[in-house]
Amino acid sequence: MSRFVAYLQNKFSDFTLKKKILSIVLFNSITIMICAGVGYRLYTQVYNNLLYDSIAGNLAMVSYQISQNMENVEYISSLILSSSAIQGPLSNPPENGDSFATAEYNRQINNALQEYSSLSLQNNIAYIALYNHQYTNCTNWAFLDKTPDFLLETAIKNGETRQGAVTWTYAFRNPYMLLSRNIRQIEKMSLKPLGNLVIGVDVEALVASSTSSISLYQNQSFIIADENDQIIYASDNLSDQEAKFFLAESPDSYKTVSHGGHDFFVVGGKLPHYQFKYITLISFDEIAHIRQFSFEMVTIIFAIGFALIFFFSSRLIHGIIQQFDALILKMERFTRNELVLSEEDNQYCSQENEIGALHRQFIQMAKQIQHLVQVNYVNEILTKDAQLEALKSQISPHFLYNTLQTINWRAKAAGDSTISQMVESLGTLLRASLSNRKPLVSLSYELELVDSYITIQRIRFENRLAYQVNMDPEAAEGIIPPLTIQPLVENAIHYGLEEMTEICHIYLQINVKDQVLIVQVKNEGSYFEDNLMEKLRQKQNASRGFGIGLLNIDQRIKLLFSDEYGLSLRNEDGFAVATITLPFQKEGAEDVKITDC
Repeated sequence: MSRFVAYLQNKFSDFTLKKKILSIVLFNSITIMICAGVGYRLYTQVYNNLLYDSIAGNLAMVSYQISQNMENVEYISSLILSSSAIQGPLSNPPENGDSFATAEYNRQINNALQEYSSLSLQNNIAYIALYNHQYTNCTNWAFLDKTPDFLLETAIKNGETRQGAVTWTYAFRNPYMLLSRNIRQIEKMSLKPLGNLVIGVDVEALVASSTSSISLYQNQSFIIADENDQIIYASDNLSDQEAKFFLAESPDSYKTVSHGGHDFFVVGGKLPHYQFKYITLISFDEIAHIRQFSFEMVTIIFAIGFALIFFFSSRLIHGIIQQFDALILKMERFTRNELVLSEEDNQYCSQENEIGALHRQFIQMAKQIQHLVQVNYVNEILTKDAQLEALKSQISPHFLYNTLQTINWRAKAAGDSTISQMVESLGTLLRASLSNRKPLVSLSYELELVDSYITIQRIRFENRLAYQVNMDPEAAEGIIPPLTIQPLVENAIHYGLEEMTEICHIYLQINVKDQVLIVQVKNEGSYFEDNLMEKLRQKQNASRGFGIGLLNIDQRIKLLFSDEYGLSLRNEDGFAVATITLPFQKEGAEDVKITDC
């Protein structure tokens, strides 16, 4: 591998300048296109996942609505079974042959059932039928007659078997699902069987009302089946064969399914609180077509972009190389003519770009060479050496540190402890500002910087500054971005202490809660504007000097960790409160994680 790399390096070194520039341009173009392609792929994948989750969540809500409606029907059945208007007549049925008593009995039962007609319409109930050993009462005989006899008989038998519990009876794609319950006498808790209640639920209306109130998609189809995969309901646009196919392909959550040359987005699961399976699907052809069209268009755009880059790069590079060739020719003439410049050597000097600057510099250099050769070559060299030494002796941060140390030493020698403290604190702050390049430092290190700054400010303001630190013992092991707390303390002093004549209290509170490190700087004498951080981000606030620093702290925390952390500002009980939140991590821990920014 190393030999191959060395071979490529040698070949590239032998390239002409034109080929080198063109190779670099093409390599960068291909790299950018590959990165753009990968980014587009990742973007579309994330977008598709979000789209799928959104569609699946919306479609799944239909099942919750259906389940809720079925529970409402069960609740209505409980109201009917416990109604005194039903229990009374059923407990005292008329004797055979008494037509007047029979008519009064039927009137009472029918009136009691009609009281639930409004609830029936709201919950897609087609009819409510009540059976005893002699009579049958119903709210809608036309719908009852449409129900197959075997389905009614099975429903009544299931109700008697369950002895009053709710039971659902259904048949293959029958328009009605039947809720049946055995009616028991409540009086004196005798639980004597009085009859059977059958409620016919219009499945088509149930599904239609659920989908119309929730779903946003047209041509939506729905399938309901029991735990044995027997189809109870399927939309009219699905044949029996298609319904069985999608039932066999039903996912636990969602997926795309191809059938009959079309793509469908299928969401499956179980109705909440029931053992019934549900499947809801919509046509996915349009979305799949848009995805394919987008991919083809991006590929075409990339190809056209690459061709244009190659064409224009070749033309532009040729123009640049032509001007370099002219400069080389000018140098050859200069050396060939014994350091004599000709009129044509001024070509390209008028251009206001780098090439023109090179040509002008060459003309200037050539004239200087002529002067050096003819007049004062040695003196000019010595002058350049002196200038170089002067540049090398420029001040450096280490020189500044040493100077501060010298001042500190002289202050101690003179017995002036105040100046010594200020110099030491200033040196600590300066070294931290210029030398620290770590993304995270220990909290104790950060607090040392704050203490150094407070030392200087206490000397300046004397007894007017009251500074207090309250920190959880657990928080002391945490890590934090450098120079995060000190600017907030500086901001508190600037806007609190400098604008009031009384004692200014500044509190630094550090806590750990739910693995989140919370740092609060509270000060008297100032307040934050409403939505100050947002105004600073939108550049709607003309900050008085510290706005950039506040934004810097917030942006650094968000870049290192995520947008859920950062800096927030508020006013509370006469205090201006700046709060930093970031994940609590210990120094040296193996699981310390930051965002690669």
